[in-house]
Amino acid sequence: MRVATKSPHHGVAGGLALGLILVGCATVGGGSPTASTPTPIQDPPTRPGLPSILVAMPSSPDFVDARRGLVAEVHEIFNVSTLLITRETTVTDIADAIERVKPVCAVLMNNVTIGLFRTYESAHKDRPALPTVVIMSSLLDEVRSQIRNAVGISYEVPGVTAFVNLRSIIQTPIHRVGVVYRPVFRNFINRQKETAQKENIAIVGSELARDFSADDLRDALRTLIDKDKVDALWMLNDNLLVRDAQFLDETWRAELRSAGLPLIVGVANLVDPTTSLGTLAVVPDHEALGLQAANLIFDLAENGWNIKGHGIDLPLSVKTIADVRQIRARFQLRPGALARIDSGLE
Repeated sequence: MRVATKSPHHGVAGGLALGLILVGCATVGGGSPTASTPTPIQDPPTRPGLPSILVAMPSSPDFVDARRGLVAEVHEIFNVSTLLITRETTVTDIADAIERVKPVCAVLMNNVTIGLFRTYESAHKDRPALPTVVIMSSLLDEVRSQIRNAVGISYEVPGVTAFVNLRSIIQTPIHRVGVVYRPVFRNFINRQKETAQKENIAIVGSELARDFSADDLRDALRTLIDKDKVDALWMLNDNLLVRDAQFLDETWRAELRSAGLPLIVGVANLVDPTTSLGTLAVVPDHEALGLQAANLIFDLAENGWNIKGHGIDLPLSVKTIADVRQIRARFQLRPGALARIDSGLE
């Protein structure tokens, strides 16, 4: 049950993440959309004379929340047309939507959508590059460079934000945080180390092979726990670190069961008192993420849709979800901790 809720708070720090992001039953970054028959979404009535924005996205709840924040902010100035992305969506569907809507800007959510749009651009190199805002995507540094005229907002919450949030609610000291990662995350981890040091937190990394097994992951976790003596573990938003329930049981749960360390995650559904895995999840506020994207669109419009000078922004608003039952049993809550948690689960 929920024992504590409060309004979203803001947290901003440096760093960008790579990885595949799990949300509910679907992935934000990769994988196929979850439903071939999406829930219908009602766009605001079209008004003649207003410029249009095309929003291409899956129909999962978190994407719908982000769209809600976006539409609430832009609908008085722009017409909004939504193309729901399913397993059956093709590049032709993208092309038809662009031809029909004639948008001044496109908003793309998740890597499947981005892949379709990238293929569309490759097939229409003779057309002007459409200004594009990318949100709720993994590997944003890489995919942005593969789209001709794109800016975006990173989905990942910087590690230091999560570490400081954990430190503020548990009595157990947090000085060293262990993380396992694939080579593609190496630069990201190095950037995270710099920002964490400003909070007197050391990130201790263990790099896995590109193709690693459950035994490899267990060995890496055991080294961080037994040899490196970390105070907490941090699970990156990388689908290969999660895979399925059996993999979680054989790796993360098996090692955490004996270690008794808190686990920081970036996905709300990995915090569940009935299964006791993640201790604290720090995730973007999806509706606020849509609002942030709207403000980015306004900036681009004021600048003549020129993306020059725009990079990848960080999410400005985050939510915290904590396994209060686990914290009470293993780590002890700090006084006033519940007031600093958006959702406490017991």
